[in-house]
Amino acid sequence: MSVATTAVNATAWVPATPGSPAPGPLRAHFPAHSHDEAVAAARALAPRLRTYAAEADRQRVLSAEAVQLLDTARLFDVLTPRVWGGSGLGFATALLTAEELSRGCASAGWLCAVMGGTTWTVAQLPPEARREVFAAPSTRVALQLRLSGPPAQRVPGGYLLRGMWGRFCSGIDHAQWIIAGVNAPPAPGAEPEPHVMLLPQERTVGIDDWHTSGLRGTGSRSFTVPELRVPAHRVLPLSALNPLVPAQYGRPRTAAYRMAPDAVGTVAFAGVLLGTARAALDAYAGPARDGRGSGLDATALTATVDTARALLLADLEMLAASGTPGGTPEERARMRRDIAYAGTRCREVVNTVYEASGSAVIYDDSPVQRIWRDANTAAQHPAFDLRRWGQSPS
Repeated sequence: MSVATTAVNATAWVPATPGSPAPGPLRAHFPAHSHDEAVAAARALAPRLRTYAAEADRQRVLSAEAVQLLDTARLFDVLTPRVWGGSGLGFATALLTAEELSRGCASAGWLCAVMGGTTWTVAQLPPEARREVFAAPSTRVALQLRLSGPPAQRVPGGYLLRGMWGRFCSGIDHAQWIIAGVNAPPAPGAEPEPHVMLLPQERTVGIDDWHTSGLRGTGSRSFTVPELRVPAHRVLPLSALNPLVPAQYGRPRTAAYRMAPDAVGTVAFAGVLLGTARAALDAYAGPARDGRGSGLDATALTATVDTARALLLADLEMLAASGTPGGTPEERARMRRDIAYAGTRCREVVNTVYEASGSAVIYDDSPVQRIWRDANTAAQHPAFDLRRWGQSPS
């Protein structure tokens, strides 16, 4: 099975109950991208995004013009099911589009990896929440993996959040919604457990604390939630995203929705490291660029990046073909390990280019310096910790 075939049955939907109607498309109709078309669209945008990268680094946020380019190209909707106005593609497409975009601007690639991935979660929320998000002209949903503070309180019709806060909220400046991880009791009197909740971005209070070494253009700043009632239709137990658990509200039939989030949730982030490694090689201006002489062995480094990409694509094929929805524990562990491995190897490629680029690379106007900062910041994500993910499942 090739990566392009992972979107088989892209328009199909598994109803919540036999005979229940599938949702109708709510946005203006656009022809859905194929896998190749989505990757080509991202590749075409990379040179234009490169022109915005330095300014995004200085301003600590991606410009509205750059975000609009991603929106117009419909790259936030790679994983969105076709029935909800997206392309209905898979995680291989998300990986490769993030790689192509990051070759131009790592912050743009990171935001697309995040806000393209959150639609996968939205597509499994109750239908009313799906309509609220997918009826909009554009779909921009930021991500907050876990809100800190007291657990949400169960109240009539939903939950009450009070005095909560979160960090690293990528996409918050450009999003209408935030998907947040929140501890909440599933029933009155029960112990809190992890849930995902859809929060309106306008009801949060931003904190201007995104002063970082790299990925500055993502604007992944912190925010607080002083008090917010979240209706029940915007809430889902985290366990409901497990493909082994029956879907209460229906689940698309595409391969992406047979994947386990703990295995593939960060694979598009690895695309950012692939792209920054290629960007560093593109920007290298040292001697013997073709690998001959005493300069950088660009051929061997390019092969390293190619190998890392091939490893991830092979793992995604393995999970798509698995007889166990979401993959066996061993298959999921292999995917997590290889995400960490690929990111680590790409980080090493970028560092090798940086070290070979001479003293001028220390200046802020050096593209290699910015790429180096972006790659090392991205690689600090826990997903790329080989000490954590390099172990076999117990």
